[in-house]
Amino acid sequence: MRIRANNPSPMTLTGTNTYVLTSRDDTSAVIIDPGPELSEHRQSFLAEVGDRELTAIVLTHQHADHSEMLGSVDQWAPEVPVYAVLERFARHVPTVSDGERISFGSDPGDALDVVTTPGHTMDSISLIHGQVLYSGDTVLGKGTTIVTHPEGSLGDYLESLQRLRTLLDQGAYTRIEPAHGPSIESPAEVLDYYRSHRLERIEQVKEALAKGATTASAVCDIVYSDVDPSVRGAAEQIVRAQLHYLGALSADDQA
Repeated sequence: MRIRANNPSPMTLTGTNTYVLTSRDDTSAVIIDPGPELSEHRQSFLAEVGDRELTAIVLTHQHADHSEMLGSVDQWAPEVPVYAVLERFARHVPTVSDGERISFGSDPGDALDVVTTPGHTMDSISLIHGQVLYSGDTVLGKGTTIVTHPEGSLGDYLESLQRLRTLLDQGAYTRIEPAHGPSIESPAEVLDYYRSHRLERIEQVKEALAKGATTASAVCDIVYSDVDPSVRGAAEQIVRAQLHYLGALSADDQA
């Protein structure tokens, strides 16, 4: 079950998707990305959990639109373990790592397989369950995602996209459920576009540097000249990540 938080914005699209997965015997549940601290949203996903035992909460990455609700977790799920890469979010269990299997029920199939997919942020993970990939912000249901700087890494992001493509080719999943936007029914097409789009942007940044641009702002003026002012800050973050990838980030932009 997907529960969308009422936090729409240019960065979150229609809002943050929280997912509630239930066990095969329908007695337990897990929550993926509890989302922003909004009482109506909390009531909605807890209503989906219902009388089932909430056995785990999993965070795909650190950003507040995914993690803020954990600030009140002692009130609504005091004994439930929180699985996350970063220690400041993990609770009652060690931090998660690649290949870990997070069980949330008694059946062997009641589990999430962790795939570390750094890039958007260094702590980003994706989760596989029942032929579905829960991608967090690594892949969005509409448009492309931001590679944040310094939290993320373009080199890592390109490797994560390739890894997800390989897992898809191996039959590990057939559909993507993102943290923002609708389901992705054609993962191969989307992943291939994501990678080609990033590589195209890298070439555009190289051209901007060749024209004499020396700062992230100057490169952004050239490469993202048509970007909406509301996401200009995000565009400059992407450019910083691109410049860092190319080894061309200025001292001022690193500060």
